[in-house]
Amino acid sequence: MKVGLHARDIPVLVGAAVTESELAYDHLVGRDPVLRCLVHRFGRPEPFSHREEAGLGGHFPALVRYFGARQFRAPSTSTVYAQICRASCGHPSPAMVADLGADRLTALGVPRADADRLVRLSQAQLAGDIDLDLLVGRNDCQVRQILARYGIPRDVTDLFLIRRLHRPDVLPVDDPVLARVVRRIWACGSADEGFGRQWAPFRTYAAALLWEVSQAVPPQDGWRIQDPG
Repeated sequence: MKVGLHARDIPVLVGAAVTESELAYDHLVGRDPVLRCLVHRFGRPEPFSHREEAGLGGHFPALVRYFGARQFRAPSTSTVYAQICRASCGHPSPAMVADLGADRLTALGVPRADADRLVRLSQAQLAGDIDLDLLVGRNDCQVRQILARYGIPRDVTDLFLIRRLHRPDVLPVDDPVLARVVRRIWACGSADEGFGRQWAPFRTYAAALLWEVSQAVPPQDGWRIQDPG
């Protein structure tokens, strides 16, 4: 049987019905014995199970929602976002957010710093300085750089990359739940930029697995990692 080359330079069988999820977890268990143990115990969770995007507007309202989520598996339709939708008479557009202004957004429950960022982003979109629709064609690093110009925090950008753009290689290092799991299993300070580099190009799947672990194991329980072989 012929062997083809995957877009990420990982060989796969041509014509075989290999999903990205299967490819990702096979890669992770082959590269990291700890993740191999966790996959054996907790399975292979799907990182892109958030299908709330359908019917909820475009990229701009998605970013507004993620300001209220801030965690990998947190519900993105928060109480604050519902308040913004009511004030906007629908899912917020750049014009609506710019019209509300930072003061009104703060009154609706958005932290002041985030309200200022959202207004800045909406004004940039209206002025044509940024087009969020074009981010689909950018790589992860470029998306981070573009959104950072307008003060969008790393945790919000990570959610945008994962939930909206379905990028497979994003490790949400600022997620407190994931950081806690990393500290407990690897006994290190934090999941910084260099942590989990061997998981690339499927760090989003590693994050989904670690989140599953955090939900399945009570905080008071100890961790026993035993390689099933």
